[in-house]
Amino acid sequence: MKVCILGLPNSGKTTIFEALTQREVQQNHKDKFHYGIVKVPDSRIDLLSDTFKPKKTTYPEIEFVDYIREGEQKSFNADYIAKLKESDGILKVIRDFENDIYPPAFAKVDPIKELSEIDDEVILNDIGIIEKRLEKLKTAKYKLSADEKSEMTILQNFNEILSSGKMIYSVELNKEEEKVARNYGLMSAKNEIIVINIDDPAREISAELKERIESSKRTYAVISAVNEKELNQLDSESKMEFAKEMHIEEFGIQKIIRHLYTMLKLITFFTVGEDEVKGWTIKDGTNALKSAGKIHSDIERGFIKAQIASFEDFKKYANFKDCVKHGVLRLEGKEYIMKDGDIVEFKFNV
Repeated sequence: MKVCILGLPNSGKTTIFEALTQREVQQNHKDKFHYGIVKVPDSRIDLLSDTFKPKKTTYPEIEFVDYIREGEQKSFNADYIAKLKESDGILKVIRDFENDIYPPAFAKVDPIKELSEIDDEVILNDIGIIEKRLEKLKTAKYKLSADEKSEMTILQNFNEILSSGKMIYSVELNKEEEKVARNYGLMSAKNEIIVINIDDPAREISAELKERIESSKRTYAVISAVNEKELNQLDSESKMEFAKEMHIEEFGIQKIIRHLYTMLKLITFFTVGEDEVKGWTIKDGTNALKSAGKIHSDIERGFIKAQIASFEDFKKYANFKDCVKHGVLRLEGKEYIMKDGDIVEFKFNV
């Protein structure tokens, strides 16, 4: 999973990146991007690893990408648009803290205005893409195909949504609409989390900001990046102790992971054995055949059956032998819809 971070100059988005990834970046600006991989913690993988004692334990991962804006640059460039097109989600960082050394993007700290500015960037970028394609279709010197006519209708509908100030992801799309949005890499169609970057974890965000975000049913997380970055330098015990004193009940990365899995409708299944215990992230509703392809195309191509036990059943009986004895280890076909926590061994022949 890849997540891109957006934010105006001095919003603290790179500090957010450092807090989430526990990675200290070098401000040399030789690269246009910072990259950081975060392993998704899962106590179920911990238990399975303790049980099977594998040579390797692998957790699902999230890659965070932080774009380095040059100076006071506010608009996107082509390189970053390309990264955004590849992403599964976007973090929109808005500043809600005072700092005399790093002045805010506007005359004063104004998180609502910052959010509007970022939204406008996204919307204008997508409108530009849509209008360019619509113009090409409208001036075509040949008869449009049925698919092109359908595409034109969808793009016109997208244009109306964006012109009203809404993001495309905020409306329910059918499969054809999702395909068009994906083909053109529309940023407004990607799920987002608004990250409100504060200085004092004990401070509430303003009622006006909260109302503005919640009234539009947008997902948000309040994170004190500078404090979490400092806490990351401590050992685990000290980190938890000081976090409690700072009134940090849940770390930023935990909030982001929770929101991402909910928004993107993701679940995890597991493969186990002496060589490796691994968690695999898939969309809720994915069948066994497509899940096999997540591991390897050969497994999908030669799929025969999937031998499955739920994590809860495995935890209850402690091993596969007793799962068989109690009838909870079962064989499923290619159309079986995978459940969160399924422990699976795919039977295949290539």
